[in-house]
Amino acid sequence: MIAGKPLKLQYQSLSELVTENLMDFIMDGKIHMGEKLNTEELAQQLGVSRMPVRDAIKSLEKMGLVTSTPYVGSHVVSLDENDVREIYIGRKALEPVTAYHACEQMTGEGLLEVEEIHRKLTLVCEDEPLSAKRIFLYNKEFHFAVYRASGFKRIIDMIEGLWNNLAFCKLIYSQNYANNYESAQNMLREHETFLEALREKNPKLLHDRLYESLNRNERIIPQKVTEMLESRGK
Repeated sequence: MIAGKPLKLQYQSLSELVTENLMDFIMDGKIHMGEKLNTEELAQQLGVSRMPVRDAIKSLEKMGLVTSTPYVGSHVVSLDENDVREIYIGRKALEPVTAYHACEQMTGEGLLEVEEIHRKLTLVCEDEPLSAKRIFLYNKEFHFAVYRASGFKRIIDMIEGLWNNLAFCKLIYSQNYANNYESAQNMLREHETFLEALREKNPKLLHDRLYESLNRNERIIPQKVTEMLESRGK
């Protein structure tokens, strides 16, 4: 049974507030990988009607945190170490090449957009306390602002599918940045190396730096995610 507090309507819609609460439950280990989401039970625990909970579950589904099956229901995604490694292998095959072409096609306006997202992420990483959710969302926004410049809609859809498959683990892993200031700063420095390649219009440099980053993550993140899930009793 999840202990939730009644929600109050502020500047966000109720469904947005419920979405944030459910993401908190996932990060706090109150909702586990593979767990079924009971709309009526969640509504009672959060002190809202079932409609905003349904909307929140749909939002989580779009983020890749939840899967829904007709006549079965909605479940938090379930991945093991091998799944995570496979996803990174797919990302290595697609993202550096897409970034290469994005760098070739990047306009001044597009670069300004990427820089603005990086600026916002930098501010998020300076907040106290750090927000794993906001880091998770801005990091994704940063990468896809770069990839969109390539114009490769089909490939970007495939990349987004891989990111969505990994969303649960990435959300949990984002707590590492929220709990460790130096880790957050390392992420920002890595983004700055990507920006440097974009500003220099050096597609090979961007390709190589992104590939190195993904290759490093393929080696360390699957095991770290497994350790984190095990430590939470999963």
